[in-house]
Formats: sequence, structure tokens, C-alpha cells
Amino acid sequence: MGNLSAAQHIYFSGIGGIGMSALAQLLASEGKKISGSDIARSEMIERLELQGISVGLTQDGSGIRAGIDLCIFTSAVPPTHPERQACERLGIPTLSYFEAVGEYAKEFENVIAISGTHGKSTTTALIGLILAEAGFNPTVIVGTVVSEFHSNARKGAKTYLVVEACEYKEHMMNIHPSMIVLTNIEADHLDYYRDLEHITQTFQKYIDGLPKNGTLFKNVDDQESVDLSTDARTVTYGSTRQCEYRATNIAVNGKTQTFSVAGENYSLHIPGKFNVYNATAAIAVSSTLDITQSTIDSVLKKFRGVWRRFEVVGDYHGATVISDYAHHPTAVHSTIKAARQFYPGKRVVVVFQPHQRDRTMKLFDGFTQSFSEADLVIIQEIYDVAGREGGEQISSRDLVKAVEKVGKYAFYTRDVAHTRQEIDELIEKDDVVLIMGAGDIYHLAQALCQ
Repeated sequence: MGNLSAAQHIYFSGIGGIGMSALAQLLASEGKKISGSDIARSEMIERLELQGISVGLTQDGSGIRAGIDLCIFTSAVPPTHPERQACERLGIPTLSYFEAVGEYAKEFENVIAISGTHGKSTTTALIGLILAEAGFNPTVIVGTVVSEFHSNARKGAKTYLVVEACEYKEHMMNIHPSMIVLTNIEADHLDYYRDLEHITQTFQKYIDGLPKNGTLFKNVDDQESVDLSTDARTVTYGSTRQCEYRATNIAVNGKTQTFSVAGENYSLHIPGKFNVYNATAAIAVSSTLDITQSTIDSVLKKFRGVWRRFEVVGDYHGATVISDYAHHPTAVHSTIKAARQFYPGKRVVVVFQPHQRDRTMKLFDGFTQSFSEADLVIIQEIYDVAGREGGEQISSRDLVKAVEKVGKYAFYTRDVAHTRQEIDELIEKDDVVLIMGAGDIYHLAQALCQ
């Protein structure tokens, strides 16, 4: 295993990934030489290059050379990958991304880790923004771009690290936080986990690692989270059950949600009850750190969401185009419902790109029901994830047929060009076009509004 703190020249294999690029920026800001590679140019790589980070677009191993102290690789890079093989030949130590984050986290006095199936990025962003506004000067690693940070990372002091901790392949176990914020738990990543029980058992093991003086922030409305326990302090939040931080009086007025927590009133300019939960989690953490209500409310009022989380991209032929990362049935359904709340009376056209064939197959019934709030649905062919596909024989055609059987207008498209053609044929002025998925479908939202 490599020594992150001692390394001076660090190479990132898969540097364009959302987490990888965040860590690369933070380490570069500390004076370390950073270089890396990825398979294709992207907006994130362009951001890195503007900061003087060299990125190669070949991964044949030629970028690995003497003088590199450490290689950090994304989970999509297997042991047989040419760059990892080159590291082995040259004796260059390696760390996975989450191993590296775990090592980086050891440098901080307090680590606040946000975990769960849904809401991690928004909750991480909100906590980071509130701590920054309150003068805590946090360092933040978040799984999306936060406009206020102009990045997916914020360089701060070594006192507080606010980090998004993903459950895929138990990655969060590499981080040993002093505070865990648990948003919710659902069946996902079933290419690794056996079932929902395996997932909840893993979260319990993660929570068991909290120090005695640590804190668990738990959503007690979430059925799978409510029974998880710790010997450390537990702070509860929710909206339907009695808890320490309970959101009440939730209402939608135009494009604003209002709600109350512990007798204080708050407002949000992002839709969906799921975002009330995210905000309530942030309120609970911030209040525990003695941050004032006025500071918290100020941040919530100014917050306009993050990249690919109900992001209003622009206008296309009189229709409002929104981009969202939703790729799990619950998130898909909740996001469509949120669009209904903020755009009442308008036709909602959903454009969806399923993410990974294994996920599509194992959550198929959930996906079939998730479009109930849409007026019509365009489903592009499944986005294949390198290193995570096992030859499953399933297509978006199968999902379209199932959605049609439950009474929805659904259309199959084989690629992005065909999707744009269907959009042009189907949308009308004043529609809401909701483009969703964790793959590359977001490029289409941007292209429509250029």
C-alpha cells in the first residue's frame, strides 16, 4: 500500500471520475505534482487541465514512468489493466480511490461522512456550504459539481472534512469518520451485494466503527435505517416519526418549498420531499455543531442545487430542459414527482438512460412502475459500465414493453441521435423535458440548450 502523505508525484488512473478528480484537485492544491489518464476527454478533465494537471487520453501503460511515487486507481480499473501492470513492473505502490480517501481523511481532526442510497451529494454539498458560511473552513469532497465551490471539491483547513462516502463494494469502510450521516438504505449495487439484508448488515458494520465520542445522524423515517444502532451518540431526523429534528408544515409555494424544524422556519428552492430530508439532515448536523439558525437558513435560501440534481439546464423550443442523475427506481419516481410539484399543469416528458444492465435487470419491476407520474417516456439503450457488466441479456426495449403494459406511452431509442430525433417529434411548447440517468445522457441536455 502506498503512502499518500509522503508521495510527491501522484498518478491518477481514471482521473476524470467525479471522486478521483476531486481528490486530485485537493492534493494538487497542497503542492503535490498530479498527473493522470482517462479514456476520453470530458468537462471534468478540462477543469483539471485549467489547473495545470496533465491528463493523457491513452491508458496503455506508457504514462506510468519512473519518478511517480504513487498511483491511485478508480474501481473501474482492474488488476489486469495496463497501467496497474506497469506500476507492478516498476514497483510503484498503488491505492484504490477509497483507500486514498481513507488515508487523506486521517489528516483531519473531524470527518463528517455522508452515506446512503439517495441524497448523498446534495446533503454533502449543503453541509459543506453551511460549515463554510459559519467560518469552519471545511474541506469538502462531493460527488458532483457545486456551483458555489466552482468544483466538486473545496480546499479548506485540516479541521473538518465533509466527504461523500459511497456504499458500492463497501467502499465507505475505508473511511473512519467521527460523524456519519445516513440518508436512507435501499436495494442497489446488487452486482456486489447479495440482497437488501446484506446491504443493511454492511451499514451496521460501518456504523460500528464510530468512535465512542462520535455521532450517527439517522433518518428514522427510513424503514431500513431505523433499527441500525451504535454505542456512540445518535441524532435522529425525519418528517413523519417523532425525532429530534422533525420537518413539519411542508408546503410548496410556486418554486419554493417551505418547512419547519424545531420551531424554526426554512425555505428551499429545489423540489421534492427527498430534498426536505436532505436539508433536515444538514440542519441536524449544523445545529449539533452550534451553527446558528440564521446561518443555516441563509445557505438553504441561496442554494439552487448541484450539477445533474434537478438542474434546470435551459430552454429548447419553448420546453424547459432539466438534467438529473437519477438511476434507481425510487429516485426516478421521486424526481418525476418533484417536477410535477414545481411545474403543475405542464406535460412532463421523461428521457431516461438506464445505468448498467445488471442493475436494470435486478430492479426491473421497480423501473416498470417508476414512470407513473410521467406523461410520456423515451428510454434510450442501457449505458454499459466498464468492468461491471456480466453479459446480461437485457435491453431498454424490454423496459419499454413493460412500461407500455402498465399504460404509459413509451418509446425506445438505440442511441443519443435517435433520442434527439424522438424529442424533436414529441415535445411541445411549455413541456418539461426531464433527462435522467447516471451515464452520458446529460450531454444531450446540454446540447439541446446550446
